[in-house]
Amino acid sequence: MTPPLLLLLACTGSAPAPVTDGPTLTTVRLALNWFPEPEFGGFYEAELSGIYEEAGFDVTIIPGGPGAPSLELVSTGRAEAAITAADDLLVKRSRGIQARAVYAAFQDVPVGIMVHAGAGIARFSDITDGQIAIEIGTPFQSYLWERYGWGAAVQPVPYGGGVGAFVNDPAHRQQGYITSEPCLARSQGAEVTFLRARDAGWNPYAVVLAVADPPPPWVADFVAATKRGWDAYMADPSRANAEISKLNDQMKPELMDCITAAQAPYVTGGDASALLGRMDTSRWEETASALVALGLLPAGSTAAGAWSGF
Repeated sequence: MTPPLLLLLACTGSAPAPVTDGPTLTTVRLALNWFPEPEFGGFYEAELSGIYEEAGFDVTIIPGGPGAPSLELVSTGRAEAAITAADDLLVKRSRGIQARAVYAAFQDVPVGIMVHAGAGIARFSDITDGQIAIEIGTPFQSYLWERYGWGAAVQPVPYGGGVGAFVNDPAHRQQGYITSEPCLARSQGAEVTFLRARDAGWNPYAVVLAVADPPPPWVADFVAATKRGWDAYMADPSRANAEISKLNDQMKPELMDCITAAQAPYVTGGDASALLGRMDTSRWEETASALVALGLLPAGSTAAGAWSGF
């Protein structure tokens, strides 16, 4: 059973009591936008290894799930930090959510469409009819239908996580993340072709760390500690992956090598020597322009003020 949306709706507006033993630590509740999985490995490593504590933070990681309101928790003061995606942040900022991106854990978006290897589908343009299980109404879903002119010929149906329907139906197509569904399906005997969103031209920053806007005074130190956590996780993911396996019973220990290897190029953007977490103006503006073209942002919108580099 996939873990429930632990704590998300139970959070209150009041912060937990500060730590009183030793130096006072800054409380940071970090709200995930999905269940505990290796895509969040660097954040778990920073918490488990003491990196956050050494930097002066008492961090609680709040698991999410489908539709998890991570940015809304920050905006309403029920979390100090959240995980989101660049497109989600831009859309929600346009609707009044006061949040700003400060670190991009994934250089390439890990989402895509998963199909059976024997289905004769090697690229998005090979899909011309049928159904796709996907989070309906997301910018990614809107982009695909616009980009390939699917209209009513390809029907989006709700996707709530898991691979059971995929494994049992050779015609099933569904949204997936390289950090989860492909390895899960292969572990259950399915042969998978994963169509990367990047190959369709959709590539906003993903697993983006966001805080309130304007950012709190501690954010630079928190970003620095987060980067150390991701550096440590990429060097040795074993500690964080073991914890993630405990928190999410779908993340079996035997899957972790598959998932960690699959996601590594997405974290680095294909350049293992590059600085982790980097962001630049052109990528943000490409995402904003795509959202304007889809009618998801008002005409003339830009990404100005949506992110800060540290």
